[in-house]
Amino acid sequence: MSFESVIGQERVKKILTTSIQRKRLAHAYLFYGQPGVGAEAMAIAMGKGLNCEKGEPGGCGQCPPCQQVQSLDYPGFRLVLPVPSRPKTTKEDKYLDILRSKALAWMENPYQEISYSPELTTLPLIGIDDIRSLKHDVILKMASGQYRVFCIIHADRMTTSAANSLLKLLEEPPEKTMLFLTTNNVSQLLPTIVSRCQKVRFDPLKDVVIETSMVNGYALEPEKAQFIAKMAGGSLQRAQELAGEAFEQKRDEALAYLAKALDKEPLQRSAGTEELIRNYDKASIQELLQILIVWFRDAWQFKLDAHEHLINRDRISQIERFLNKWPDFRAEQAIGRTEQSIDYIQKNVYLPLALHTLSDDLYRCSIS
Repeated sequence: MSFESVIGQERVKKILTTSIQRKRLAHAYLFYGQPGVGAEAMAIAMGKGLNCEKGEPGGCGQCPPCQQVQSLDYPGFRLVLPVPSRPKTTKEDKYLDILRSKALAWMENPYQEISYSPELTTLPLIGIDDIRSLKHDVILKMASGQYRVFCIIHADRMTTSAANSLLKLLEEPPEKTMLFLTTNNVSQLLPTIVSRCQKVRFDPLKDVVIETSMVNGYALEPEKAQFIAKMAGGSLQRAQELAGEAFEQKRDEALAYLAKALDKEPLQRSAGTEELIRNYDKASIQELLQILIVWFRDAWQFKLDAHEHLINRDRISQIERFLNKWPDFRAEQAIGRTEQSIDYIQKNVYLPLALHTLSDDLYRCSIS
């Protein structure tokens, strides 16, 4: 197996490699999974591999077809991304230049979420004109033996008319034409589209896979890469977002909230919780609580003298000061309470109630 541009996903690679070797590829695939696990990267890799001069699964990356796919110049490869509508104040040439530059940047790293801001701000969608243009390409003749490959990224963002138009192509696919659809939410696609594709699930990436990628690809220190991998929830996209300076700030903010939650004055604890609710949305609050769970685990390991298992190794002196200030802190119990609070938030329990309860629980974990 090759697919060197796709991180992990050995099970998926084996499935696709076997289908290629046995010449039993379906005409349409639906790659699905949580954001940042490689569905999009695999769709692009298949686009390269099917026309690679060396016959390398996932493409060799060096031959003209592979390089032309990468630069979006290969006549048999079409990338369809959700795009914002053109503002009335933006000329069409400028608008198309923005779309192409964003698409090329995304091709360099399909694990990231494509962003069109600040130039374009409306909701990115795949419209019927995008699908009509794709269907027009079908009639263009390709050289003998070459595949025509269409990659429709975030297919769940198709408008209803676009989705219905795509159905016609899925029902009567031309020979040597392959479609790869990706989505993070299968339920948002028309059932008739899903039924006409071979579904391939992409699993969350293992921590060690993300950790290795962050060390090798982003030159992170192993300790920081290990911490980020624990926080990423199986998503390389999330890991990349955490690798920036913003992560250090979020860790500081999580620990600032913890200090207020452990204050002996109830009014201070309440004020800290209200500040958290005021400044962060639900997703950010869950992220901060995940950071605290790792912190509690490190405190637990520190008390056991298992320093080699610490994740926050760059904050070891801060962990020590934390335990000197709260020597009776029951880390195991704090982990359970925090995990329970995250579960409540995900189940849409009233947020202030969940967080005020958590602050009180954490305080009780700090007193004998």
